[in-house]
Amino acid sequence: MSDVSVKVEIAGGFYPVKVKANDEANVKQAVELINEKISEFEKKFGIKDKKDVLAMVSLQLISELLKDKNNAESELSTLKLVLSDVKEQLVQHQINIKKTEE
Repeated sequence: MSDVSVKVEIAGGFYPVKVKANDEANVKQAVELINEKISEFEKKFGIKDKKDVLAMVSLQLISELLKDKNNAESELSTLKLVLSDVKEQLVQHQINIKKTEE
């Protein structure tokens, strides 16, 4: 997939970004989320310094990302255990079928 150039605005600054064409929608969605959070922090906490606002937004978004990552890893671990149990049951079932056929 080819790269595309996208010009994004974050906290009033414009930045050219090269992304894979299939990632463009995700980048635009991320920019929208960042700008919403910036506006939220400015209104809620009265923070005017863009550097401070960006730091707080980054902290919040990365914290949420890490929480989601940890939850996904936990769910994957549980799923692997369930699939392992199913596999063992299938093997035992095949053994039982062979015994009854003999």
